[in-house]
Amino acid sequence: MSVLEFDPVKRHIRTSRLLLRPLAADDAAGLLGIYGQPQVTEHYELDTLGELAQAQRVLDFFLQHHDRFALIDPDSGSMIGTCGLFFWDQTTNMASFGYDMRHEYWGRGLMREAAAAVLGQGFAYKKLNRVNALTAMDNQRSMGVLRALGFEQEAVLRQFAFWKGAYHDMRMFALLRQELAAGPLLQAIQAFGGPASP
Repeated sequence: MSVLEFDPVKRHIRTSRLLLRPLAADDAAGLLGIYGQPQVTEHYELDTLGELAQAQRVLDFFLQHHDRFALIDPDSGSMIGTCGLFFWDQTTNMASFGYDMRHEYWGRGLMREAAAAVLGQGFAYKKLNRVNALTAMDNQRSMGVLRALGFEQEAVLRQFAFWKGAYHDMRMFALLRQELAAGPLLQAIQAFGGPASP
């Protein structure tokens, strides 16, 4: 994955197939197009959305608590997903990573491309030491994205999440800064001009 363009003021990232930009106040309709798909929310602590007002509440939460990017298809200009960092702890230089994508775009490697860009920027410009990510136990696609980026599974968190009326075990994955030099994110970090190690 190579970053073709990066605007550090607007924080726009252009990869080979996507445009990434920070979520904006008028992105509720785009989120409804993502979270209105039951395939996307199957493993999510969020019911499938059916109204713009619901998407607006999700957007307001993201804008307040997440550093999240909209993933834009340059050909159509439509939002096809999001990914970003949250629960940032500056004492331990640790954050969590989350992502989602419209189901008709699955299976093309687009989320790996976007995630590498977002994580590469995070490691290159911020003092990230550790990134956490959770997946449902049987979410093979999500686990595939994380493993392709160099994340390692560390634990199974029993009955850690609750959605669709039931408790769910979750897999905990993590990526450490010291592992980057041997992993697939190194190219993305170097594309931003950042070092792979502290």
